[in-house]
Amino acid sequence: MKKMLYIMGIEWNWIFQRPQVLALELEKEYDLTVAGTKQPIHAKHQNNRQPKCLLELYQIPFQEKNRLIGAVARKLHDKVLGDLAEYDVIWVGYPLFGRYIPKDYGGTVVYDCMDNFEALYQDRRERNLRRACVEEYRLLERADLVFASSLKLKEKLLAMCPGKDITVIRNGYSNISLKPPAIPQRKEQYTLGYIGTLSAWFDSRLVLNSLKEQKEIRYELIGPVADHEPIQHTRVHYRGVVEHGKLGEAVQELDCLLMPFQINDIILYVDPVKLYEYIAWGKCIVSCWYPEIDRFGEFVYFYHDKREYTELLRQLAQEGFPPKFTQDRQEKFLSENSWQARVQTIRECLEAAGEAQTGGK
Repeated sequence: MKKMLYIMGIEWNWIFQRPQVLALELEKEYDLTVAGTKQPIHAKHQNNRQPKCLLELYQIPFQEKNRLIGAVARKLHDKVLGDLAEYDVIWVGYPLFGRYIPKDYGGTVVYDCMDNFEALYQDRRERNLRRACVEEYRLLERADLVFASSLKLKEKLLAMCPGKDITVIRNGYSNISLKPPAIPQRKEQYTLGYIGTLSAWFDSRLVLNSLKEQKEIRYELIGPVADHEPIQHTRVHYRGVVEHGKLGEAVQELDCLLMPFQINDIILYVDPVKLYEYIAWGKCIVSCWYPEIDRFGEFVYFYHDKREYTELLRQLAQEGFPPKFTQDRQEKFLSENSWQARVQTIRECLEAAGEAQTGGK
């Protein structure tokens, strides 16, 4: 069995998403070692199923802003990771960790790009941001395989490195309980739910405005609070983190599932995992629109601005918040967009890369 080092840019017990799903699937065919970050100030949010071998890369405050601290962090991480030459494949999910791959490494290097790194990088000082982007370019140029989670990400990476072979591996449907589309019911009050990280891109003003306009709705917000100022309103409830395996039960209390994002250079590049899961839960779905998610149009009620959102909620409330899709379409879409289908494509790419390297020796 080939050995793979799988380096993530998040903590293993953070929100269960693409990095954890792919790692657990790849572990079925590789002797897999997962290396995830460890933030000193982050609490444990999930009891995610653990991989067989998990290393923790402790993040030292200011390690990306101070060269001396950065050098110390590099030595600590090198010690944790050990001899990388023993791995047949090194998978990198966060560009700055590409620096740990030795120049003479002879195995397969994979870069899995799931976000617009330039927009997400927190140190916005021009010199440091430019240096971080250079590191992404170096990893992109060196990688034998490059996966992008959205078409827009692929376009961005191709602009950085023209001619590079990049495969779009979108996100997918996780192994959660499939629920048939809900039967709409008229009520005096409806509960609209959001599931995911509550961060700066969550459109709090949109929510507050809708509460003023419509007395028959309330909001249930499920997930960790990051860069987000809590909404102070009697009809907004922060439920906190619910473990991934228990979300299906929590969703049954909701009438509609939302993705109320402010469109920015982070969101524009995202293929949202939550939309796949929202479809699986069989609820009415309302979301902001941007080009990358246009293909969800037969499942999702889209809005473009505050006025459209309010009018859409009013119309859906009159109908009992009916799902936009049938059970046949739900099942077909999810079968075509399962994580297992995504991993099959990844497996084929890895096999082809391995054969190409073997043939060249």
